Amino acid sequence: MGNQPARFKARTEVDETLRSPGNTGDDEAPDISTLSELDSLLPSRPALPSFYDATRSTPSPDPDKQKVRHHTVNRRHTYLASGPPGFIRPTLYTSHFTSQWAERTWEFTIVLLLTYIGPQDRALLLVSSYGLFCALSSLLTLGAVGAFIDRANRITAFRLILLWQNFSVIAASAACFALLVMKHDVEKVEGTLNFDSPFYLEDWTIYLIVMVHVFGASAQIASSGSTVSIEKDWVPEIAKSYQDPGWLTQTNVSMRQIDLGCKVLAPVFAGFVIEFCGKDNLESACIAMGVFNVLTILCEWVCSRKVYNDVQALHTKAVDDDKNPTDSAPAKQKGFITDSINSFGIFFSSKVALPGLALALLYVNVMSYGSIMLAYVSWKGLSAPLIGLTRGISATIGLLGTIAFQFSSKRTGINFTGFWSIIMQGVFLGVSFSSIFFGDTQTSLALLIGGVCGSRIGLWAFDLAVSQQMQEYVPENERGAVGGSQSALCSMFEMLSYIFGLIWSRPEEFDNLVTISYGGQLLAVVCYCIFYAGSAIRRN
Repeated sequence: MGNQPARFKARTEVDETLRSPGNTGDDEAPDISTLSELDSLLPSRPALPSFYDATRSTPSPDPDKQKVRHHTVNRRHTYLASGPPGFIRPTLYTSHFTSQWAERTWEFTIVLLLTYIGPQDRALLLVSSYGLFCALSSLLTLGAVGAFIDRANRITAFRLILLWQNFSVIAASAACFALLVMKHDVEKVEGTLNFDSPFYLEDWTIYLIVMVHVFGASAQIASSGSTVSIEKDWVPEIAKSYQDPGWLTQTNVSMRQIDLGCKVLAPVFAGFVIEFCGKDNLESACIAMGVFNVLTILCEWVCSRKVYNDVQALHTKAVDDDKNPTDSAPAKQKGFITDSINSFGIFFSSKVALPGLALALLYVNVMSYGSIMLAYVSWKGLSAPLIGLTRGISATIGLLGTIAFQFSSKRTGINFTGFWSIIMQGVFLGVSFSSIFFGDTQTSLALLIGGVCGSRIGLWAFDLAVSQQMQEYVPENERGAVGGSQSALCSMFEMLSYIFGLIWSRPEEFDNLVTISYGGQLLAVVCYCIFYAGSAIRRN
């Protein structure tokens, strides 16, 4: 005994204390005085930010110390995970990569399928109506989805959303499959189908097109819900349980880099699948999408269960009926409309209302590599390979934005990082805005594309800053409501961009869309500057 290391002596003293009167069973926790005595045997820990819950312990790299810490908190229920953070993070990344890859592949594929299914003389009709319907549906329902995430058990909520999302994709794929088969049969007899073709007036055609819209929108809503669940609730709760501020920042950055990588590479993968199937056999692409989504749900299911089991903090939730009315019993009976209204009320009364609104305003923007700008630059004569190259350059520059966020947030804080990033984005989009003064020239096109590519640094850094603000400043029992409402606002402003695109649908009128987009950018800058000035005044 005399030659044993100090840590074994400490452990022996702890065990003897636990066996002393007043600690006679695993069903009884030690009293407060005993906890104090036991804690005195452990090395002191540095002070942590107020965001992190001091009642949850940090796992020690020394297994003996970790066992002692388990005793001092609670021998039956502990907030420590059985595995180190280094094991949990790759599991999260695997699940997130699978989810984003499936989502980006589906988004790209459905646009191409709708373009082919639609009338040849109005190729963008179904794409525009689909985008508008998805945005409107998200606006009306995401608040209620967020309220459900706040109320439900974490693993149960995530799995239900996962099943909902994949069922919706499979149903939409089946509807597309039926439409393609029907259209091929009609084209063999009638040739090319235009808007006035009887095919588009048949009942079955209309029903199937409605099915694609409904289930496609449902899949998008579920995808947003799973993002809110993992990024806005699971990730900050894991970071809180480990009391490691750097873990949260690094995880946010890495997950955003995964998003960007999937945004670039997944459409390429989908393009190869469609090219392999051939234009005359797009039905096979629909089947491939359905099978692929079944495989992704298995991966996400396993990964989410592993993370949930390893982090005991995810098993409990804070409940505050006064602050979150969606948790109260009467509210549960009122339906999703009341939940949505309540969720928006929680969002606009939260500390992150202005940053969240600023981020949502950026969605009223055609100066990005979305469908409207892609159609415009294609009309201007830019070749498909060159469009793909500039899109890849834009995404690569966006990765630099995630690195800049990580560097800046450690040295200046997330509030100031959000400030400089949205200003930087505004400057580069100002370059794109100046393109409208150069007429129909190559200089105009170069300014438009160059400004959009440069703005990606500010955009992704700002997106990360606002995301982390929502993770840190929003109480645990309000994360779903706030995250869902913010996503709904993004959908609302994205819907406005589609509406403006329908109003000014001629390529010659693209300048009007650029002007409106830059106005939304300036308004976003104003919103965030008000928030930043207020936070600086309160801090001083």
